[in-house]
Amino acid sequence: MFVALCFLACIDTGVSSTAEKEPEGPTTIDPYQHDADHDGTVDASDCKPYDADIHPAATEACDGIDNNCDGDVDDGNYDLDDDGYDDAGLCYTLPGMWDCNDGDAETHPGAQEVCDYADNDCDGEIDNGDGDGDGAEACDDCDDADAFVFPGAAEACDAVDNDCDGAVDELWDFDGDGVSACAGDCDDDDPDVGPAAADRCDGVDNNCDGRIDEPYDLDADGVSTCAGDCDDTDADVFAGAVEVCDGKNNDCDATTLEYDDADGDGYTLCDGDCDESSAAAHPGGVESCDALDNDCNDKTDELPECFGCTASSTYLVCSSNTTWPLAEAACDDLGGMLAFISSASENDDIADLTQRATWIGANDRDTEGDYVWTNGSSVGYDSWASSEPSGSDSLDCAITNNGGRRGDWAMASCESSYPFICEL
Repeated sequence: MFVALCFLACIDTGVSSTAEKEPEGPTTIDPYQHDADHDGTVDASDCKPYDADIHPAATEACDGIDNNCDGDVDDGNYDLDDDGYDDAGLCYTLPGMWDCNDGDAETHPGAQEVCDYADNDCDGEIDNGDGDGDGAEACDDCDDADAFVFPGAAEACDAVDNDCDGAVDELWDFDGDGVSACAGDCDDDDPDVGPAAADRCDGVDNNCDGRIDEPYDLDADGVSTCAGDCDDTDADVFAGAVEVCDGKNNDCDATTLEYDDADGDGYTLCDGDCDESSAAAHPGGVESCDALDNDCNDKTDELPECFGCTASSTYLVCSSNTTWPLAEAACDDLGGMLAFISSASENDDIADLTQRATWIGANDRDTEGDYVWTNGSSVGYDSWASSEPSGSDSLDCAITNNGGRRGDWAMASCESSYPFICEL
């Protein structure tokens, strides 16, 4: 019995013999008067009122405890570089909180990792390794997110510094201006041409923006003074412009002024001269039978005698052989139309005047089988010969006196040549 009691009495309870036990329930002890652990500091000022080794006057120990109740753990000489983290091995520290280099205030947990071949943030890795797995450390790799970019990589034409030498696409920059065709150099044979080049007045797209000499095209006509615009204040004047009658040299052709009087007849193209190659053709000219529009009225040889025409009451009988379209135009120029026949008596009169195969106005040129006169009216009276009209697609214009038979009509090719008769 004595041995058992002695054993129990000798067990170390871990509580200072001078301290009172921490009360297990509410008490009425005044903390401003009571010193529970008898360490000389009243409970109200003691951060551990039941531990006599911890009080404001205690000496700070390297034990992971705030021994002197100043709010800091292991403060004093255990953080040699004053970065807020204790040196590993000197004091007890929590995992991830120890200072792996207590001689450098820039090195501690949570510090910014920089490329200095040191473990700045105390995570056990130097310069944070190889992020893209290309074999190059992050501090040597100019893009550690791209496995195709690292020192010694093959340079590709992709506007990227693949080999981390500070130059981009240098193997494809043939003119040595620092910009390759891959990076937007529109002329890699000219070092003065590139996206960053200044535009000059030289007829070249110097800055590769798809426009030429744009600062020098003041009238915005697409042609600068460098490219031959002889008046860059007028958008109607530039090299290659269409010449018009406005008193300007529109096309900047200094050797040829299109409004000159080339034929010396006193009229220019701008004055209405319809033919500057002939002095016989100009406004007010005298019409003659010379295949020219002498009076510039858009009609040629409109005199009856030019077609061998003789007047007979309301008709002009023209002996010159020509095609149906030209005969129609001639009658129009002469103030009439190809003969319009509306009765048997009129048909007989025309047959007597011509006495041979002659163009009249009937035709089905617009719609096959729909016979009309040149004024657009339908053929009412007719005098078709036997088996006429033929209905052939190639025979669309009518003649009278077909085959020498007086007053018989027939269809013929409009490009055939016959005399014609105009009705005035």
